Amino acid sequence: MIKNSVSRRSVMAGVAASAAIAGLPSAAHALAPQQQLVATTREIEVNGTLVKRLAVVGPDGPEGLRVKRGDYFRFKLTNKLDTETLIHWHGLILPPSQDGVPGISAPAIPPGGSADYDFPLVQAGTYWMHSHVGFQEQLGLAMPLILEDPNDPLSNLQEVVLFLEDFTFKDPEAIVAALRAPGQSDTAAGQGTSATDTAKPGMKGMAGMAGMAGMTGMAPATGTTAAPTMAGMVGSTPAAGTTTAMAGMEGMADLNDVDFDAYLANSRTLRDPQVVSVERNGKVRLRIINGSASTNFFISAGGQSARLIAVDGEAVHPIDDVIFPVGIAQRIDLLVDVPGGKALPIIAQREGDTARTGLILAGPGAEVAKLSDNADAKAGAIGVELEARLRAVKPLPERPIAAELDSLLSGDMAKYIWMMHGGVYPNNKPLVVRTGDRTAVRIRNQTGMSHPMHLHGHVFQVIEIGGKPLAGAVRDTVVVPPQSDMVIAFDANNPGNWAYHCHNLYHMEVGMFSYLTYVPAT
Repeated sequence: MIKNSVSRRSVMAGVAASAAIAGLPSAAHALAPQQQLVATTREIEVNGTLVKRLAVVGPDGPEGLRVKRGDYFRFKLTNKLDTETLIHWHGLILPPSQDGVPGISAPAIPPGGSADYDFPLVQAGTYWMHSHVGFQEQLGLAMPLILEDPNDPLSNLQEVVLFLEDFTFKDPEAIVAALRAPGQSDTAAGQGTSATDTAKPGMKGMAGMAGMAGMTGMAPATGTTAAPTMAGMVGSTPAAGTTTAMAGMEGMADLNDVDFDAYLANSRTLRDPQVVSVERNGKVRLRIINGSASTNFFISAGGQSARLIAVDGEAVHPIDDVIFPVGIAQRIDLLVDVPGGKALPIIAQREGDTARTGLILAGPGAEVAKLSDNADAKAGAIGVELEARLRAVKPLPERPIAAELDSLLSGDMAKYIWMMHGGVYPNNKPLVVRTGDRTAVRIRNQTGMSHPMHLHGHVFQVIEIGGKPLAGAVRDTVVVPPQSDMVIAFDANNPGNWAYHCHNLYHMEVGMFSYLTYVPAT
């Protein structure tokens, strides 16, 4: 339990109540050794520059953590940073006191402090963890979290985890200041005119980043420098089948409001990509996590078809295609075949841009060609085409909707103000649900940008897109395109206060954040 909140006995009582309602195991579990997670720093190389970043380090290092459904998540998180932190376990169904959001579920962990976590793992799939304090996620405090299924029929396949990030040498706080500065043009700084600072105390500990600007590799930010180009490098042609589908998008507005210095795949760029050895004629399960702060991607596999089998950790009926969008904070699982003696690039191209990153799957004896980190043509915009095709293998049980709520997304791109429910957090209203209700939420995006909307502590099903009903995917994060509506449904079966927000970190940090709260059933 969280040491620096309330007593262990009172927290355990709250956890037991939540477990009973949420269907979590409540029987006493066998004692097992507590494992360790550490919030710390590490060095990586980004295009020839050594950079000191934040990091989560677990038993297997900073590359990720694997645990099993049916076990307990029993970890101590120790903060070795010089500022407070707290980690959110993205997509997990868990007691509210364990969710890792300062001001909502638990206090932040001070420097030198620690927090204990102990909750049952009731899911299996591709998830991740990240800080919910200020811009620490942008600065690297995130990593994959894979929940293994003991009965997974695909457990015999080779697995490759691909963790995507956008990277900047700039101080994110300075980027926001530039986005709001008078006279900024439509560049990496966005479209700014001056605006009142809407960052409010208590918003997920968004302050407390003092001292981070001095980290190695941090340059003063202007927020206006475009990502470097890679003209002249060989291998710059996009994979077959990708150019037509993603080109022709010149002049699109408001796809990206921040440009970055690099895009990382497992902490590397395409100048020096990770090369993963694959057995001859091997089939690989790719677990792809978009851990970016502000970037949507299109995924391709060297122009050949891949099979989508899961989104956000939840199985979907398979879809074969050559390009798959993955929004900020979303995850997709793909099956790909690697031909014998061939190298198969797994490419993530930034929405509305030529910039890209990725890794290489290499069969025995494969010759690995050098790839450019810029495609020949810009990618298009992520829409709802794939979302409308997705069908959950295990949809929500059929039952009538007992309550319908409205969630309005609004803002001012010129002033760089992003709002939910008529205001910036905390000056906005939460969503209020009644315990036990099947609840529908109509998300109305009235802005010129898409917003990846994430609900903590629950999964939901997409049941309407653009006025058309469907029985779509079960998710925890959904991208709502500009000037559009989407309806999600979930069962209010995990009482507590739960963060609900846009997962574009820059939008969230200036106010596009709210929460879900429960009232007792009548």
